[in-house]
Amino acid sequence: MKRMLGTVAVLVLFTSACGSEPTNGDTDFTVEQTTPTPTATQETPAPPAGASDLVVKPGAIGPVKAGITKDEALATGLFDADVKGVEGCTFALQWKKQFTGVDVLTREDGSVAALGVTAGGPKTEEGIGVGSTLADVKEAYPELSPVSEAGFDQAGAFVTAGDDHIGFLFGDTTVATIKDSSKVSFIEVTHGKRPELMRSGC
Repeated sequence: MKRMLGTVAVLVLFTSACGSEPTNGDTDFTVEQTTPTPTATQETPAPPAGASDLVVKPGAIGPVKAGITKDEALATGLFDADVKGVEGCTFALQWKKQFTGVDVLTREDGSVAALGVTAGGPKTEEGIGVGSTLADVKEAYPELSPVSEAGFDQAGAFVTAGDDHIGFLFGDTTVATIKDSSKVSFIEVTHGKRPELMRSGC
């Protein structure tokens, strides 16, 4: 009988230990909270408001690259499409009116063949524009090509980066008569083919 009571006592103690629960406040619980890291928002650059906001570089003026399709050019928001001109000309693309001193040549399918800069137009990152001298261009671009015939029996020099080009026309001189003081009269950018530095008709 004593042996049975001892067994019962052990079972009671074991059951009590296994089934006991902590009373409120006996155990501290730590809740770990993670503060979300704020995501940095990238500001979308404002579209160029005029020619002075554009930068000329090999193969491009601002966001417009030589060689892009008509639809891609229109998507930049910088062009009007199918603009009626003088003498019955229709221009597949034309810079919007606020962009002075720039032009665009298109192919038959409307894609951009070349982009040009005239007086009052944008400049390169190095500050070269229409009116800069040959000496200025040489200093800005040590890799400038030798002066060669360009335009209509005029003189030109070129900067090439891969398949992209900038051409500088010195319209008041020729290869034989050009000087360091000769001034840039026209700039043209192309992709693939080197700029011809010509404009005529439609």
